[in-house]
Amino acid sequence: MDSEWFRGQVVFLTGATGNLGGCLLYKLAMQLPIAKIFVLVRGSVQKAIESWEQSMPEQVEDVIATCKIQFFLGDMTQPNLGLSPDNLSRLQNETTVVINAAGDIALSRDLAETIPVNCTGHLTLASLLGSFTQLQRFLHISTTYVSSFLPDGVVKEQIYPLYEDPFEELGKILVTGKSSYTKQFAAPYSLAKHLAECLLLSGDYKLPILIVRPCLISPAITEPYPLYGSDGAIPVHSFLQILLGDSEYGPLKLEPNLPSHAACNEIPVDLVARTCLAHIAQGTTGVVHASADLYISRSIGELLKRMRHYAPEGVEDQVRKAGIDHGDVTAPEFYTMIQQFARDWKIECTRSAHLKEVAGPLGLDLGDHDPEIFFKLRIERLAKTLLEKLEMPVWQETRSIPISLER
Repeated sequence: MDSEWFRGQVVFLTGATGNLGGCLLYKLAMQLPIAKIFVLVRGSVQKAIESWEQSMPEQVEDVIATCKIQFFLGDMTQPNLGLSPDNLSRLQNETTVVINAAGDIALSRDLAETIPVNCTGHLTLASLLGSFTQLQRFLHISTTYVSSFLPDGVVKEQIYPLYEDPFEELGKILVTGKSSYTKQFAAPYSLAKHLAECLLLSGDYKLPILIVRPCLISPAITEPYPLYGSDGAIPVHSFLQILLGDSEYGPLKLEPNLPSHAACNEIPVDLVARTCLAHIAQGTTGVVHASADLYISRSIGELLKRMRHYAPEGVEDQVRKAGIDHGDVTAPEFYTMIQQFARDWKIECTRSAHLKEVAGPLGLDLGDHDPEIFFKLRIERLAKTLLEKLEMPVWQETRSIPISLER
């Protein structure tokens, strides 16, 4: 896969301070011949830089030093994305590629809270793109959990319609804050993303749209560095901590009630970023999955077995006895959710299978990477982080762990 297509391109990136967004930013700045990266930031430029200093402390200076990044203050939930007229004009006249990685992936948000950023904000962006005079590509990041209402079996790279009229459904939600479909999804976030997909591909937006749906995201293999990704942004780590920290709802209680043979759909964040950028270069449109089939598929049972094998002795007991604050999602709530939605899905990744034979920044060839050694290092790091957290004085415990589906 030739990265030369990106030479001279001007990218508008949203969600750059997120887990996947940060990885995309690193690759765009450091590995591809991009001319400019317009980054939408909410609050302040300083907050964005501080976020990257936390997530990629040894890489952020090099990323900024490329002089490719230009910051635009704004907000996805506001008209015109909250952009100043001058900045909006620059986007309209210079942008050739839009990558929309923005999203609020918290499971604790109700539907009324999640719709503005996970649905209507995306539509605001899409409605602006008709005025982008140089636009060649538009990538929208979604999630495989938009299909969480489906039964066990194959999930294809397509939209599965659920509403007679998606515009009418959105109107009802905006008026009432509720939907009759909410309980069919793993979380309100998933419903909002599904509705956004239906609306974006409805035909009202005359755009060449590429939708990439990652599954659960795991730590990076290499980019920006091995094991990149905070535990709060890695769903399996968050789920483990919820269960380990509760004396009643622990892994030993959950495990017998799960389909242990079902796939645990996880993929390293940098492989998702590579998949996204490769399909941008190819000019792909429609739906593309980025799931475990592009890396290594493990069953839920295998995952739990390996975690126990590699976790240092005594960690599980120490965490359970001490307890850890996990924010708004309680262990019983999570226990109920995972039992309901741990289904035996086969997430099809046909459109990206060829990338497994491709090396370089746009390929999925893993070279001499050893998934088993990598998994061992990952679990050891998670255990170390948990033990350090337990030793932290209460007054230093400044924030709880955010719980998310992916990204």
